[in-house]
Order: sequence, then structure tokens, then C-alpha cells
Amino acid sequence: MGRPVHPHIITPDSALGGLEIQRSLRFHNSDNTRLVRTIGSTSNRRTFTYSWWLKRTMNSTEQYLWYNGHASSTPYFDARFEANTHEFQIQDYHGGSSRPIRFITNRQFRDASSWYHFVFAVDTTQGTASNRAKLYVNGVQETSFSTETYPSQNFDSSANVSGNLQVWATNKEGTSNDLDGYLAEAHLVDGQQLEPTAFGYTEPQTGIWRPKKYEGTHGTNGFYLDFSDNSAATAAALGKDRSGNANDFTPSNFSVAAGEGNDSFEDTPTDNFV
Repeated sequence: MGRPVHPHIITPDSALGGLEIQRSLRFHNSDNTRLVRTIGSTSNRRTFTYSWWLKRTMNSTEQYLWYNGHASSTPYFDARFEANTHEFQIQDYHGGSSRPIRFITNRQFRDASSWYHFVFAVDTTQGTASNRAKLYVNGVQETSFSTETYPSQNFDSSANVSGNLQVWATNKEGTSNDLDGYLAEAHLVDGQQLEPTAFGYTEPQTGIWRPKKYEGTHGTNGFYLDFSDNSAATAAALGKDRSGNANDFTPSNFSVAAGEGNDSFEDTPTDNFV
């Protein structure tokens, strides 16, 4: 589990690349809130890295976090929390019992008060099977899985295929099993398998894992969503890609109007520590 939330703000260490995150985006499963884009051209299907910060809003249903794959059928890559048990699962699903990549953690993500940082890094060209897919939480590699399936060498995953969808917080733009929680600093780096130190660092005085600015490139279908522009719930504002690739996401069912229903928050990983 994450460390307890600290009630005060610690100034980021600029020498270590510390980042002060401005905003997070709140997702409501009952509202079918989601972010969607269609991939324009096929890029690297063997090597890529997802990085994101998440604070959960707990309930007992299965919840999708991200989806990368076919618009209406298989194959697809997805990341989700399991119903009731709250384990985390990532799979590349090809129909039936075919799951060339699949991990289900023994760890249960039940802490609704803390921010978690996740990194999922893939490089199927690696000679050693366990190096081909890695999951990190708060800077530490997860090694305890109830299911642990590594891809074959040079396996072409379901990610980054022309015409497929990249989605946050639901499955194929579906209307069930949507995410409840807060999302910040969402990256996809297309073409690189990165370690969590590309996105975070351990704060020396406290030992807390903190976000830092990613300084690298994002590749063809990569993106960086920081949700800093809450002037409108549009792809040009709330869903704007800050990587320079213009891989903007279309937001659905979010509100940025003042009041209780506003989904743009200043509750971020630099205000609430994991």
C-alpha cells in the first residue's frame, strides 16, 4: 500500500527535476466519463511505456483504466482493477483463452486516500522474457503476481495500430466498468521501454516517491496529458496532448463549470503524497 498522506506541501527538489502538478481530472463511472482518440498510423508495437498517477475512488465493480486496441472487438490491450478484490490486471487479449501478455497482481489497491504512480514498460525484443514487460508502482517493480505471462520475443502487441483506439477510463468507449478516481500526468511513450525514474524520484528528506518532469520524446503515437487547461471540456483544452505530437483526446461527459459537478481538480500528487 502507499505511504500515509502528508498534510503539508513539500517543495519539489529542482535539482532532481521535481514537478509541481497543477491539476488532476476526476472520472465518474456513473457519468461514463472518458477520453478517446483514434490512432492515425501504425507505429511501434513491440516497445512502449505507459506512465500515470492515480487516486482511486473505491467501489466494488471492475474498473478499466486504459484501453489500446480494436474499436469493437479483439485484439486489445487493457489495464483494469478487478471487482471486489481490487487487484490490478494488464492483458493483451486476442480472443478466447489467448492472452500473450497478462499480469494480475497479488497486491490489492484499496487505499482511496493516496496517489499511486504506475509505470508499465514493454520491449518484446529483449532476450530475457522477464525483461519484456515490467510493472512498477511508486518507483518499485511489482514482482508478486497471481498470473504472470510474458510475451514471446519480438511479439507484436495490440498497441499502436492504425485505426485502433487509445482510451482512458473505459473499455472501447463502453458504458460500464468505467473508472472512478482522479488521474494526473498521463504519458504514453511510443518506442521506448523506460524505468520509473524517467517520471519520478525519491525525495531525499522523506523517502517519498514524487513526480518529476519527463524530459524525453514521446514517439509517433505517444502523448502527454496534464489536464492543465480547464477552460473547456474539449480536445483542444482538457484533452490537449502536451507532447508536441498533437495526439489530443476527445473528452466525454466531463464538466469544467464552477460548482460541485466540476471535474477539474487541484488535488494532485504534489499535494497528497503516496
